[in-house]
Amino acid sequence: MQALCSNKTKLLCLGLLLTPYSTSFASAQTNLGSLGQTQLQQDTGDAVQLTCGGFIAAGTVPGTTPLFDTCRAMVHSGNEITGSGPTRDSLGLTPDELAASLQQIATEEFAATQSMASEISNNQMNTSLTRIADLRSGSRGFSFVGLFPQQMQNGNSAVNQNPRWIQPVTGSGAGDNWAKLGGFLTATYGTGDRDSTERTNGFDYDSISLTGGLDYRINSNVILGAALSYHEIDSDFDTKPTVAGGDVDSDGWGGFLYGTYYTDNAYFDATLGYGQSDYDTRRNIIIPSNTGIAPINETAKGSTDSNDYSASIGAGYDIVNNALTYGPYARLSYLSVDVDNYSEKGADASGLNLNVEGQKWKSLTSVLGAQFSYSMSQNFGVLIPRGNIGWIHEYDNDKQVFTATYVADPRQNILKASTNSPDRNYFELGLGVSAVLKSGVQIYANYDTILGFDDLTEHLLSVGGRWEF
Repeated sequence: MQALCSNKTKLLCLGLLLTPYSTSFASAQTNLGSLGQTQLQQDTGDAVQLTCGGFIAAGTVPGTTPLFDTCRAMVHSGNEITGSGPTRDSLGLTPDELAASLQQIATEEFAATQSMASEISNNQMNTSLTRIADLRSGSRGFSFVGLFPQQMQNGNSAVNQNPRWIQPVTGSGAGDNWAKLGGFLTATYGTGDRDSTERTNGFDYDSISLTGGLDYRINSNVILGAALSYHEIDSDFDTKPTVAGGDVDSDGWGGFLYGTYYTDNAYFDATLGYGQSDYDTRRNIIIPSNTGIAPINETAKGSTDSNDYSASIGAGYDIVNNALTYGPYARLSYLSVDVDNYSEKGADASGLNLNVEGQKWKSLTSVLGAQFSYSMSQNFGVLIPRGNIGWIHEYDNDKQVFTATYVADPRQNILKASTNSPDRNYFELGLGVSAVLKSGVQIYANYDTILGFDDLTEHLLSVGGRWEF
């Protein structure tokens, strides 16, 4: 019994929200598991029956332990449907109702922590990379006179007369014409959703973050900066007749360092970030009953926190053709997330509270892409639309195994779950526009999304401003 329990699981892995799943799945190991209509339901049924078997082997008396009573009712319900085994405590469920009940007590809510940690890291990285790109383009140290020295006075276009106006002057002493210290403030809104699969319920999420920072121009070729951010993310799982729903909410803060070295055309960038996030999980547990046995309607709640580390290095080359600047870029990014152990509370009547083991995962991605920007003189200043598209390849984030145990299980049978291989290849797309006003202040808006990711969509919209000191 113990050997079987160590190889099957009720716990939906914490990486499901970022990985694709096959529509085919392995056979169940128990009678209750065989009545599941998806892989998630089969795994859940196996874990429930194996845990129940542990209570029986220990001589537990019905009515003394809520967890034993719950799993016993589920197992007896399965026995009644298949016509095998004891049925005294059956809930009288139909095959569809029993499968739906297995779905209700599954733990897909835990998976959101990895998705949220990745979202937080991506927000930080996008903000820092956008900031670096603007620093290279000369958003620091702008003044109306510096932008339009002679061209606007005689009525000619600044773009046509000086196509490199957005690039800072390089060479000895060039940095003397630029402000040394600058600041920025960015607000970001993100939204996304994932379709239901054989292993997880569908969900959607919304995120907001606020980032502010300062940077210092060491010379005409080197700029270093630091920033702090605050974030909130709320995810809600689908609620429908077979799914009770649930949610995971997160808030926290992060800090990161960034820097760039560039010449007239080539550039090298680097970022280093750290984040700390708190997570609150809610699992709605609903098991109906068509007999005299009381139904179950509870919510298991948990709280934990994570430490998130990220780093990236990148390089690119700009080709200038009058007002148009374009060229290739490459980037290597690393993410490491460490989530602490935690225990659920609130599902005491059913005994379905879980002890969830700490989770650790890593991601290493490379990006190869192309980007462009185009400068246009306007009465209020200069308008700069831009965009980028890049191919992303995932090297790490391999299949992982996560574990949990029932709080009320004295034998602490380990419930395991494993991820499938993640998407290895997908694309990033970014579009944006910035306006450099006559006062030297810059305002901007950016849109970023991911393309080619199985079952998952993601959208980020950021707006903000920059100024010089």
